[in-house]
Amino acid sequence: MQVEVLGMATSVLDQIVEQRISSVGYLSLPFKNYFAFQDNHTGTTKFNINSASWDRLWITYRPTAYAANAGPHSVAGYKKAGCFTSTTTNTPIATATETDIGLPEYDVGGVLDTNKEKYVSRYFRFQHQVQGAALTTETNFALQVNGASIPSYKMSPTEFYSITKNSIDSYHMNHTMTMNQYLDSYFVQCMRFALPDSDFGRLASGLDTRSTSANVTLETTNLLTAGVTVNIFCECTSELRVGSGRAIEVIQ
Repeated sequence: MQVEVLGMATSVLDQIVEQRISSVGYLSLPFKNYFAFQDNHTGTTKFNINSASWDRLWITYRPTAYAANAGPHSVAGYKKAGCFTSTTTNTPIATATETDIGLPEYDVGGVLDTNKEKYVSRYFRFQHQVQGAALTTETNFALQVNGASIPSYKMSPTEFYSITKNSIDSYHMNHTMTMNQYLDSYFVQCMRFALPDSDFGRLASGLDTRSTSANVTLETTNLLTAGVTVNIFCECTSELRVGSGRAIEVIQ
């Protein structure tokens, strides 16, 4: 591990730290803390979280056989089947004068940077798994925290995607991804409970669930009733308090 250390020729910084500890009693060092849950999702998944600042909720869905030995998954829209170019007119088959260049699924020219091959491991393929071979009924997602629905309506995949984009920093988003690719390989949902841009100032502005542990229920309709593994991550801001005599205390 490499750690950047800033040294000063005087003891000004040490004096500031000592004054802070003597006036407040401790030096506060906020840091990100994550709690993970995994369950075989059959329509309802319950968990609880106890934290001083619950900032975000992350949800992913994978097939139960995600860890089985298998080849990588080809991301939708990118090159799969090959195609050929040739200087010979009306050539029916590939010959030595032709070049295999591949053919993107969406467009021959490769819109949205798809003029290449792209694969993801099945272990990290997060997929929107619907009932039946095709989506004939709208899929809905509902989240309840201590009995209160957040938001107060059932969300479709596109509505939850809009909430997800509003819940993360803009520079962390992929700007060249279609909805088809999102549902097929990158189906990650996020909901923010903290104030916007609070991460920059290390502010603990999320839900305080210490006095009453938050009982959370994730409900879905028209997803697969079996064979879906849900992974849930609770992003929290914890606090490391450093007191006099190098006494430390962790506030989750």
